[in-house]
Amino acid sequence: MINFKRLLRDWLIAFVPIVSVLLMVFIFLIYPNEKLEMSNYGDVDALYRDFNASTFRFGVIMSLIGGTGLAFICAISYNAFKLRYAMPTKVPAKLISKYIRNQAAPHSAFVSTRFELNFELENKATKLFVVSPEQFSLVFENNKGILTYKEHSKSVYVDFEVLEING
Repeated sequence: MINFKRLLRDWLIAFVPIVSVLLMVFIFLIYPNEKLEMSNYGDVDALYRDFNASTFRFGVIMSLIGGTGLAFICAISYNAFKLRYAMPTKVPAKLISKYIRNQAAPHSAFVSTRFELNFELENKATKLFVVSPEQFSLVFENNKGILTYKEHSKSVYVDFEVLEING
């Protein structure tokens, strides 16, 4: 499950410097060069001013769009980096349910399968993980043990060490 508040916060943190840099590059480097190239064509008339204003607006809009895209890429990369190097959390837990969910795409023969494990932690909270088929087949319902997972913007299953079999 993705924590959208954290992703939005990271996106906003990346958005401000990226957009400001892109706007400065456009205003101080690209826009004056276009102005100089246009000055070779004659006097300044209404067409020149209109073209100049529309070019400036286009550059500002493209800087905002490009900055938004780069900020999302930076935020997603930052979240992936933080998740990869996050310290694993180990808690006592009990596997309360296993699910196999098949989802078919509309008007298609494609079917995807998700393997889900639902754990109850010692504080009675539950955690749901999407796991690989190999991880799914190694655990059974009502087993108690130590759940290991990583968490940053989403929770990722690492391991479940079975300590007690109740079955």
